[in-house]
Amino acid sequence: MTKTLKNMKRIVDVAALAGITMLEANAESYRVEDTVDHILELSQQPMTEVFANTTGLFITLDGPDLDNPITVIKRITKRNTNLRHIHMVNQISRDLTSDKVKLDEAYKKLQNIDHHNYSLKITDFSIILLVLSFVILFGGGLSEMLLSLVAAFLMLMSYRIRDLLALNDFIFGVMTTMIVATVIPILIHAKGSTSNPSFNIVIISVLMPLFPGTAFTNGFRDSIKGDFGAGVSKIVEALIIAVSLGLGVAIGLSIAKGVIAWL
Repeated sequence: MTKTLKNMKRIVDVAALAGITMLEANAESYRVEDTVDHILELSQQPMTEVFANTTGLFITLDGPDLDNPITVIKRITKRNTNLRHIHMVNQISRDLTSDKVKLDEAYKKLQNIDHHNYSLKITDFSIILLVLSFVILFGGGLSEMLLSLVAAFLMLMSYRIRDLLALNDFIFGVMTTMIVATVIPILIHAKGSTSNPSFNIVIISVLMPLFPGTAFTNGFRDSIKGDFGAGVSKIVEALIIAVSLGLGVAIGLSIAKGVIAWL
């Protein structure tokens, strides 16, 4: 393999890894294409083609220095909104294109990008704090906050189950909200008439961290940019997740109603 071909392949590898990382972090498709294209321009070849959508990344590099085009196709099977990853990839690409870092260093940084994630304890604490914040925002009192703590722990438990069983987003959404919507009404009923906590405030506060607001917004942003394929797919994905949350609540309430009637 000639030095030129090896260097071109390295550029494509870096560009592909950057694009995959951004797509898995739920970045907008036009942002992914722009970042990958800037990295490919380091090759100084006349043909740099990038196509990114929700489930795939396609890259082609061609020019007079190459006997055959270099084409990379990567399927995206997992997505999780992570604005920190998007920012880090953007920064690495800027440093690379401005010659602040070399190709090998940029590739190593992209490979180790997961090491910069927050710890599991901090993530769990942040989710609990977020749920309690929504309770306060919606006007909940001490009873709602205590029940929301229980609901938040149930949600964290469902995250562990998802990772263990490799559940998709739809099943995870149904399972999480079903567990919460089953347990919380039973706890409210068990507390008796001494207090009357609002189930609506508790369930909405738990649903807020699960709702795919970022994916929904990114879908519209892609559509406005003219990338209707990626935009519509993101919007449909967000709607399916939203339906799963509503379905889980409906199933959970039905189960809770039966249990309460039996009690």
